[in-house]
Amino acid sequence: MNILTICMSKDLGGLELYALRSASALAEDNTLVFVTSRGGRLAEKLKEQDIKPFYLNPSLRPLPLVSAVKLARIIDRQQIDIMHMHWGKDLALASLAKRISQRKPKLVYTRQMMITREKKDFYHRFLYSQLDLMLTITRQLECLCKRYLPGKHIKIQTLYYGVNPPASFLDTKDKLVLRQEKGFSADDFVVGLFGRLEGGKGQHLLISAIAEARAKNKILKALIVGHEMLPGYRDKLKAMAQEKQVAGQIVFNDFVDNPQQLMQICDCICLTTTEETFGLVLPEAMRAGVAVIGSDRGGVPEIIEHRVSGLLFESGNASNLYRQISYLLDHPDEKLKLAQQGKAKADKQFDSKTHFEALKQILRNAI
Repeated sequence: MNILTICMSKDLGGLELYALRSASALAEDNTLVFVTSRGGRLAEKLKEQDIKPFYLNPSLRPLPLVSAVKLARIIDRQQIDIMHMHWGKDLALASLAKRISQRKPKLVYTRQMMITREKKDFYHRFLYSQLDLMLTITRQLECLCKRYLPGKHIKIQTLYYGVNPPASFLDTKDKLVLRQEKGFSADDFVVGLFGRLEGGKGQHLLISAIAEARAKNKILKALIVGHEMLPGYRDKLKAMAQEKQVAGQIVFNDFVDNPQQLMQICDCICLTTTEETFGLVLPEAMRAGVAVIGSDRGGVPEIIEHRVSGLLFESGNASNLYRQISYLLDHPDEKLKLAQQGKAKADKQFDSKTHFEALKQILRNAI
């Protein structure tokens, strides 16, 4: 197959990294073309992966006719069979390019973001009429798309994310060394939180939970890892920790390329987003053998079965988050059991190799 991956986003979050990972996997036994915007963190990452993309910089995003003509020419010259898109803002560009092209490739959209309102007006009916298949990353998202999107002709199915196991598993000595590098001792109970630093990701909830633990004479430490989306937000979180008198218990670390290594020095990993569509850090942590705690909304309950493969807390409720963390602190045997059972589930259900083999077969079936 000749496959064109399109992702015009300049960011480098979970969506963009998945576009990159899926493109790399598809390129193993297919001819692959990547189309993106010039500049930005995704474009830089493509250079690191030795992927030479075609660049477009669409203007008039709701109706990007000029860029759509350019994309259609790429489609026809490269004899593209499948166009695989990821970012919702690219739908107009991809749909128009398909319509304009002579090749008329199949258009497959892996939707990773939540949908909260109907899109059944004339404009969206036209865009979605060009879509041949939508892949959603959770059952909940599949149901929402069937509810909110126009027409019954759109084929929608769920394909859960896949993640790799850690590059290596740290032994006790290596964990201690890495803990000390980050400012933790062997006896500290460390709660990890990995994700972009922004209000919706809920880092403030963990800070409040640590402050509540302190008020109840329980000392928790936190490792908060992530790139700040708005300059100064990390300082706001630090100021909050200072105000709550827990600044000395929290270590901030910028974005890392290999988070599963850092995850292994944590006693548990939390996902505190109010409503995460999936929550990639959870299966990553589970495959690393670490107990997980996630909010009880969005797609997270499809990953975590409460008290079986991890713990769920009431979304947005810092006190309830504290209680779940405290449960693991007070029950080390249960923490170990949940980590083991979570790993077994993630190794089976969220394996990267299995995921990409399924994706390849889905795309083959599409044409």
